[in-house]
Amino acid sequence: MTDPVLRSLAGESLYVHEEEKLIYGYTTRNFPPTALRRLFPGLPILFLKQVHSDRIIMPGDWRPGVEADGMLLQGEHAVALIQTADCLPLFFFDDERRSGGVLHVGWRGLQKGIEERLAELLGGDLGRFRFHLGPGIERDCYEVGEDVREQFAKKPYGRVIFTPVRPGKHLLDLKAGLTLSLRALGAAPERIRDCGLCTFCSRGLFPSYRRDGGTGRRVFNFLMLRGAPAPG
Repeated sequence: MTDPVLRSLAGESLYVHEEEKLIYGYTTRNFPPTALRRLFPGLPILFLKQVHSDRIIMPGDWRPGVEADGMLLQGEHAVALIQTADCLPLFFFDDERRSGGVLHVGWRGLQKGIEERLAELLGGDLGRFRFHLGPGIERDCYEVGEDVREQFAKKPYGRVIFTPVRPGKHLLDLKAGLTLSLRALGAAPERIRDCGLCTFCSRGLFPSYRRDGGTGRRVFNFLMLRGAPAPG
């Protein structure tokens, strides 16, 4: 499995991994969401109203404005999409490309256990899935307060993902927390890949809420299974 590679579409750049039965990736700083329709002509692109929850839906549950932070596809002829601007996108898909999707994972979603909810939906068999962590804020750029650290006190990995930097302040390794939790749930370490891209560090490449404030710009993270026949 190769990582998404940078390419051009509609005059803007985006990262795409494309094969016979799967396409997934993420856009860069100024990519307009309407341009995604050139990548997926005629297909429904399912946006979510993200609320930092542990809710993951199926396309049959989708409607405009539905509140959720993940989507699971099981052969549907549709594009699952989530938006990020420092939080992590987590892509997942099985070896046959019959099941897959994408999650929005910030510290609140991780604390609520959105990856645990995913494991339940997948029947607890994470070993047959591959996972890809897309661009998100990395540890050295992500300072949080003591209140955030306290909310992870009961997590098995809670002690190892925080690095104190001064009284009451810590660096949070969100990617490590998610990776450790996925492994504990049964994901194979060699099947978890990290793109290694930090949204905060990548000025001019990705938007970052921590760096830029509320600009409204987002990374659009998308996944579609290509094995499903077109409806009708």
